[in-house]
Amino acid sequence: MMETVKPQLAPHDRCTGCGACASGCPKGAIQMVRDREGFLYPQIGDGCVSCGHCAHVCPVLKQREVRDRPAAFAAWNADEAVRACSTAGGVFTALARYVLEGGGVVFGAALDEKLQVRHIAVKDPEELRLLRGAKPIQSELGETFQQVQRYLEQGRAVLFVGAPCQVDGLYRFLGEHPEKLLTCDFVCGGVGSPGVWARFVDSMTYVKRRPAVDVHFCDKQKGEKQRRFRVWFQGGGTFDAPLSRCQPGRGIMRRLFLRPCCYRCAYTNTNRPGDLTMGLYTGLPKEFYAQEQRGGVSVLLVNTVKGAHIFDQLPLKRERRTLEEAVAGNAALRAPAAQPTDRQRFFDELEHLPFRKVCDRFFSVRPYQVHAPGKLAAWKEKLWKKH
Repeated sequence: MMETVKPQLAPHDRCTGCGACASGCPKGAIQMVRDREGFLYPQIGDGCVSCGHCAHVCPVLKQREVRDRPAAFAAWNADEAVRACSTAGGVFTALARYVLEGGGVVFGAALDEKLQVRHIAVKDPEELRLLRGAKPIQSELGETFQQVQRYLEQGRAVLFVGAPCQVDGLYRFLGEHPEKLLTCDFVCGGVGSPGVWARFVDSMTYVKRRPAVDVHFCDKQKGEKQRRFRVWFQGGGTFDAPLSRCQPGRGIMRRLFLRPCCYRCAYTNTNRPGDLTMGLYTGLPKEFYAQEQRGGVSVLLVNTVKGAHIFDQLPLKRERRTLEEAVAGNAALRAPAAQPTDRQRFFDELEHLPFRKVCDRFFSVRPYQVHAPGKLAAWKEKLWKKH
């Protein structure tokens, strides 16, 4: 009996982990398994019958559709409370509420009880708070694609928000662009390792002697230009530091533990897979609504006719901008993140050294310089103990 030849999936350094292959396998022969860096990759099991469906739905192995040039807008929510708890201008909340008010379902990334990032379905506007805010860690999709398909088959409207590779994977899985499916990808500078993030969570719990219960990766309660990393712990207590002055924030900003494909991302341009694209608008002229910029403004690209129709109905303040300006202010619309030269060494050391020692080596915070006489010339900020 001849041995079954298994299909060839995307190379390891190009696989986005969208899971379209595993979700679409008619035999359930593909499992998503974590590698040593903490990312999920498809693994074909013995049940494979070599039908080739997995390769057929893989977005990496297919030529992408070239769309017309998108329209660019600066947009923001009129509700200041919504903007305050959003990463940018609160566009997501307006979009999600529109879909929910029509009886639809919203899928987006949320933190679970272990503070891991997973896609969930939301049907109640009160639960949208779970989906707000940037989460720079790759979200686990699980059976999200199948759930989206079931809601569409029931005639429900669905909004799916995710990284562009996840949006592309969803369309490949479905094999079509359903009328009732609205998609919104976000301007993505790369997704971090869930495995490394889990180690950060364990480290916080160890130092504080109590579990962390909530995290804001990019909190702006102290202003748009004072982004902070904030953690809340069970029974009280918080950690609050500028994003650039704490080890988790520095790790994220260094792009040291992104998924390998992020350093050669095919979506860091204006040819977007979603109906809409949203992100933080950077690079706006200083004279452009200075007060609004202090509260956060979203860049919004309208990529399809469907996206334009929905955008016109949203209760947002907006102004048309040039696509060139939007691209110039956002590196993730121009090119992939550069891979740090010490990335391999970071993961090598992570395998055999204590996590906190590795963090000290790779994410150490430079001391502030103190110029007042009679005081120490510098001091080193400890990661958790002073909070």
